[in-house]
Amino acid sequence: MSGGTLVPARVLLAYFKGHFLYREVPENDQAFWPEFLKQTGLPGTLPKPQEYDRLWFVLEWYEETRPHLRYHPGGDRDFLGTLDSIFHFRAQRLRDLEEGFKSFFLEGKKPEREPFPGFYQKLKEAIELLLDAPEGLDLCDREAVLAFLEGSGLRIRHPHPVLLLFHRSEKALERLWLHLKGKGRESQGRSTVRVEFLEVPLGDVRVRAALPGTLPLLEGWRVRGEVLLEDGRFRRFTWVPRCTPEGDPLPEEVEVAFPEGERVRFRLHHRAWAVRASRAEWVPGQPFEVRPLGFDRAKHPLRFFLDTGEGPAEDPERLVPHLQGESQTLYVEVRLDGRAEAWQLLARFPIRVDPKVRVEEEPAGLRLFVHPLRFPLVYQLWAGGTLVEERRVNPGPEGHLVPAGLVPFEVRVVGWPEPFPLPPRRREAWWRRGLGWGSLAKLDPI
Repeated sequence: MSGGTLVPARVLLAYFKGHFLYREVPENDQAFWPEFLKQTGLPGTLPKPQEYDRLWFVLEWYEETRPHLRYHPGGDRDFLGTLDSIFHFRAQRLRDLEEGFKSFFLEGKKPEREPFPGFYQKLKEAIELLLDAPEGLDLCDREAVLAFLEGSGLRIRHPHPVLLLFHRSEKALERLWLHLKGKGRESQGRSTVRVEFLEVPLGDVRVRAALPGTLPLLEGWRVRGEVLLEDGRFRRFTWVPRCTPEGDPLPEEVEVAFPEGERVRFRLHHRAWAVRASRAEWVPGQPFEVRPLGFDRAKHPLRFFLDTGEGPAEDPERLVPHLQGESQTLYVEVRLDGRAEAWQLLARFPIRVDPKVRVEEEPAGLRLFVHPLRFPLVYQLWAGGTLVEERRVNPGPEGHLVPAGLVPFEVRVVGWPEPFPLPPRRREAWWRRGLGWGSLAKLDPI
């Protein structure tokens, strides 16, 4: 500006535009020049008359800026007013940006002027993520906020709308957040996926690890996501949250290729809901603790089913009476929203049944005990090689009594290697019923 050669008009205008992008706009020329000259490393607080003339000559000569020349009422040249007419700088003042964004966010009314194309839409995407951010995120910490946004899948090239707010005031973003929290929107569900970008094309990139309506994430369930580019093109992708045997989430690497050649590669760090048990299989009658991972069981309870359809039950031991064999599977479901009856399968565990049968002889017959309690037993009564009866029972703590009959029986428990003899009732019972005479009736008369 102070040399003997004019700066090309486009270069000069681009410099002015970049200078104001992340700075608050001054009120007039007197407030503008000292800071501008200081930032550019030039001496003084005002340009020399010949320097001012050269700048004005550039603006007057260039056909794209000539219609925007502005003058003060007294006829003096209004340099800052001219730049505002070209770039709409005054629309970038913080109070105007905040009010304009509130109107855009809550009512969908986009201001006529914005600092750069897409400013309000990009800021809206960032604010929506921040409104669902976990507690503890310092909204006055620029680096923490930018790291959170990128980790949430929002990668914005410069100019960055959030950076613009921070350059205006470190409290600006927090003020917007406090004003908009809970207003005019429903929570989209807290993100449980952090995005680590590995390869991205030029321009803005938005990765939605889970489309709306797919939260919460559950281990083993396929999730649909989406990658959006700055020009509006998008591609869908699917991935499956997985965890280690100990329950630690495993990062999932995804690559999405666009037909035009762009490629987006990223790694998803999730916190999907999962469960792990104290043992790899459920053995009825033995301790079996199911531990939730990633969710509060008090808010999202579990229930249990058998693969044969019996259930549900809050405790798997209540399903013991319905067991039918060692090939069954125990299903674990979780209630998704903690209120409505919306349940989803979360895990499967094999069942190993190792029942123990104990028999006690009583005057009234044989009493069968089983461990685990109420495990279904099938027993048969045999008399003289003939099957008399077959019954299915679920012995509780008192066991199950197989009453003695008038003749000797043999009790065979299905699946048990040895039969149990069941003596007849005492002989006195025969005589009381008058049945002892039966054998005499067959004697021939003398």
